[in-house]
Amino acid sequence: MENRVKIFSRIEEIPSQIWNSLGINAAPMLEFEYLHALEKSGSISAERGYKPAHLALYNGSKIIAIAPLYQRDRAYVEFGDGGLIEFLTELTGLPFGSGLVGSIPYTPVPGYDFLVDPGCDTSLIFAGLLDKIDEISKERGFSTSRFYFVEPDSALHSALAEHGYLRLSTEHLFWFNRGYRSFDDFLLTFKSGRRTKIKREWRSIHNSGIDLGMVQGSNAPPSFYQDLYLLYRRTWIKHMGPGIRPFLNESFFRLLGENFSHRCSFSVSQMSGKKIAMALFYDKAEKLYGRYWGSFREVPFLHFATCYYYPITYAIENGFRQIDPGFGGEHKTIRGFEDSHAYHYLKFYDDNQRRIAYAVLDQMQSQPSPK
Repeated sequence: MENRVKIFSRIEEIPSQIWNSLGINAAPMLEFEYLHALEKSGSISAERGYKPAHLALYNGSKIIAIAPLYQRDRAYVEFGDGGLIEFLTELTGLPFGSGLVGSIPYTPVPGYDFLVDPGCDTSLIFAGLLDKIDEISKERGFSTSRFYFVEPDSALHSALAEHGYLRLSTEHLFWFNRGYRSFDDFLLTFKSGRRTKIKREWRSIHNSGIDLGMVQGSNAPPSFYQDLYLLYRRTWIKHMGPGIRPFLNESFFRLLGENFSHRCSFSVSQMSGKKIAMALFYDKAEKLYGRYWGSFREVPFLHFATCYYYPITYAIENGFRQIDPGFGGEHKTIRGFEDSHAYHYLKFYDDNQRRIAYAVLDQMQSQPSPK
């Protein structure tokens, strides 16, 4: 039978069992329940610049592949291009931000991919979906199509290159389990001075009477998700100020608890039996993905303990092979997270806009690096 493609404007129009069966090897944030929580809560919407436009490829009546996509009219909070699309729009007044975007919204973690039936020829599937994206983009007069934080091991990288996409890279950090037997064993990889400093920070937390533990999302009461939302808002206001609307809302965290708890774990710091800090992790396939954190009181080194030291200890003890701690942060490199790269892809459909974009990139790349 001839393949056909259908566009879905709501993820719930695709059965969750079909979506997750195609994404069985995908990052947890590409699973139905996570993306549905974003849509259902209104955290992503047309008003917020994310209009779902998921492409489903059919073989007869069967969906054999899905490209999770969003139609965008702006490039705000896309992270991966370093603000290039926004800069080009401001520079020229042209609508560089209009287009289809493949990403996990608000989640700058390498993990985006097309979801494909394992029995299908991936290269043909990817080519067919990218051809359809080109067709839709030209029909609707879009300026660009964009893919951010593509899964490192995906064949999508080569398919995008073959379809004329420009590749950009940004730094990203990971922790890798090198077969460590304990946290102290991991600390042996540091020079003496750095090892001593980390031990001092870790000891300070314990001497303060703080206990740390990991609570599985399925065992956590609804209050954990409510508390995490409060901490997320607290952290947001601290860094962004009260005048900017947070990306996520209370409904999103509630939906995580209702439908995505099997992928959630909470790194919890307590003092005298009361929670004073939490960090959320998603887990799948021996990987931990660190997301949101916050504290109810200021304690020196509490962030490092809750988000790095204890999760690393937990990963070693439970056989996790990798931690993605989230976006940015020089403080991570000196605590054992290793430099790597995340890759992003842009395609320009208007010849004039393409020339402008490449000229700007050439100019940026020719500038000497700051010393």
